[in-house]
Amino acid sequence: MPAVTLARPLLALGLMSGTSADGIDGVLVRVSEAPSLPQVQAAFHHAVPFSETQRGAVFGLFDPETATAEAVCRMNFAVGEWFATAALETLAAAGVPPAAVDVIGSHGQTVFHAPPGADGPGSTLQIGEPAVIAERTGITTVADFRVRDVAAGGHGAPLVSYVDDLLFRHPQRQRAVLNLGGIANVTLLPPSTAGGAVLAFDTGPGNMVLDALAQRVSGGALTCDRDGRLAAAGRVQPALLEPLLREDGYFAAPPPKTTGRERYGRPYADRLWQRAAALGVTDADLLATATALTAETVAGGLRLAGMALGPQAEIIAGGGGTKNPGLMAALRRRLNGATLTTHEAYGIESEAKEALSFAILAAATLRGRPNTVPACTGARQAVVMGKIVPGANFGRLMREVWAGAGPEEPAPAARGAP
Repeated sequence: MPAVTLARPLLALGLMSGTSADGIDGVLVRVSEAPSLPQVQAAFHHAVPFSETQRGAVFGLFDPETATAEAVCRMNFAVGEWFATAALETLAAAGVPPAAVDVIGSHGQTVFHAPPGADGPGSTLQIGEPAVIAERTGITTVADFRVRDVAAGGHGAPLVSYVDDLLFRHPQRQRAVLNLGGIANVTLLPPSTAGGAVLAFDTGPGNMVLDALAQRVSGGALTCDRDGRLAAAGRVQPALLEPLLREDGYFAAPPPKTTGRERYGRPYADRLWQRAAALGVTDADLLATATALTAETVAGGLRLAGMALGPQAEIIAGGGGTKNPGLMAALRRRLNGATLTTHEAYGIESEAKEALSFAILAAATLRGRPNTVPACTGARQAVVMGKIVPGANFGRLMREVWAGAGPEEPAPAARGAP
């Protein structure tokens, strides 16, 4: 399909469940051909938390002993139902009927992500069957975004760099857009007047290790270190922190790079717990040190990518980690005077940012627009990500799309492995 220009903005609903697997964020937004920050500030956000049973079922897929083919298959459809319910709840909360929505962009729930490396090409799996979402809502659904970038030789992440560049590039100031989710990732935006490529990558653990340790020290009573209270009662232990930074080759590896639960999930937290116990580190000191690990690796990642940390730089943070004042304070101490703000300063809810991004990505897919940044993911070329599952509105959408289509474009040559 050639790229098209529709006469009107698309009303898009983005759905996101991150690596923390604590629920689904829905964001309803009108997406023009070239979305701008003022336009997306009117987005409507609604969060649907997972129950403990739902969260436990998702976490069961992270364990090779319980993640059988049958379990993954059944959960793919179950999670699709959860996403469809979240979509309808978001629309009901917004007072918008499903028939008025053009497209749903669903990230799904990542259950496995392996970036390309010396052992072969990458692979990634997000579940949450989009056919179920389209069937339950009647809305054309775009999903399974990451696989196309991986097929093009990329890491399939971070994908929000496409949106960060649209919304946050400044004419004169260097900026970094930081997501403090389960995994922390950054997008580095050079000044638009200076040229230069956008760069994005995962810096390492965000909240994931902190969440796992909080669960462990509380005997399962807590799912996270809320407001950083546990860590605030402790002190950073260099004897524990410094080997973690020195021995892990991921932190010093150059971008593009991605990581996930496979590297920094519960087994990593368990090893960290055991290491702390061998050193006689208290629970509070362990949480303080894990908080410092996230802050150190974010700041170190920014420096590694060539960002000059100082008063001339700005970091715009989003994600659940921005609600942890201890983590934000630890990060601020390591930024050498750089401005640290949150997405709220720009009229976007931090916890809505990723769902918003997938609404924008889905609108680009329907328009046939490449919606990746190869310099960020490591792909060979920009591609149009997302698989389109027709909803009841698909015929109307296609009539509008083809009415806005330009001259037929030549078909691209088939591309094989490099």
